[in-house]
Amino acid sequence: MDVVIRADAYPAIGTGHLMRCLALGQSFKDSGMSVGFVTYCEAAGLLERLSSLEEGFEITPLKSKSDTVLPPSRWAVVDGVAFDMSFHKSMKDSGSKLLIIDDMAALEFYHCDIVLNQNLHADSLKYNISPGTKLLLGPEYILLRREFIKYRGVEKGVADKCVNVLITLGGADRENFTQKVLSSIRNVEDIVITVVVGAGNPNIGQIKTVKTESPVTILQNVKDMASLMASQDIAVTSGGTTVWELAFMGVPSVVGRIAPIEDYLVAGLNSRGLFIDTGWFENATEDEIRGNLLKLSSNMKLRRHMSTLGQRLVDGYGYSRVIEAMAAAVKT
Repeated sequence: MDVVIRADAYPAIGTGHLMRCLALGQSFKDSGMSVGFVTYCEAAGLLERLSSLEEGFEITPLKSKSDTVLPPSRWAVVDGVAFDMSFHKSMKDSGSKLLIIDDMAALEFYHCDIVLNQNLHADSLKYNISPGTKLLLGPEYILLRREFIKYRGVEKGVADKCVNVLITLGGADRENFTQKVLSSIRNVEDIVITVVVGAGNPNIGQIKTVKTESPVTILQNVKDMASLMASQDIAVTSGGTTVWELAFMGVPSVVGRIAPIEDYLVAGLNSRGLFIDTGWFENATEDEIRGNLLKLSSNMKLRRHMSTLGQRLVDGYGYSRVIEAMAAAVKT
């Protein structure tokens, strides 16, 4: 096999690691490579997508997140904070080239050929690596799925009046902050609300109990997020990989934190003024969340600025730059 990808998805870590690996896996397949996934995944809908005829990946589902065996391959891709230095070194020692997707530089040493960190804070981190290891740092390497790539070069139109509001807080949202956000705008009129919950979200029943003045559509396990985002004027999201999809699509957003890693990610966003930061969803009041949304929805100039900035920052060619770096690593 050309590439084996190891990434997991379960409530404690969400689905972001596996979803951005899906984007990279699609790019590998489109480049003619054979691709397999090895994953501990508690989101049945996501497993079904990976193994579907449309995606066509070879899947090895694991019964325990502690399983570490990977089949032989020319390249291995590993994404997840649970994978430590010994796991990475075992992959290198097996003879595979190794690409590590990493957000925090938390390990003492990175045994690999390439480290990929697609976030704005990446340049501020110190990675301890061998002299031959390549660092791919920053938003020029952002990974987007096929559904987004078809919008490459399409400029987002910013409407005078903000009507369509998207709420999407990742694939798991085990604390159910989605319900809190929806409740914060329950009395706002003259908008149309779309709520997207991921394949791993167990709270859809509670979310449906929120009564609102404006119409609400609740969707789960959406296959084409790009087309949905294209129709939205603003969004509320968490500080994970979805922020890059919204930036690429030019959707101005209010961003809140759910997990500690998102402190890093949102700090990078704040350094560019990319989105409005509403703090930790756990601590933010409904009034604060609603106030930030109304601030964004009522200011067309701000929305246009954020939309333009996001689309300039994320150009949709990240996957090709990663593949080029992998090809160069094979030659060395």
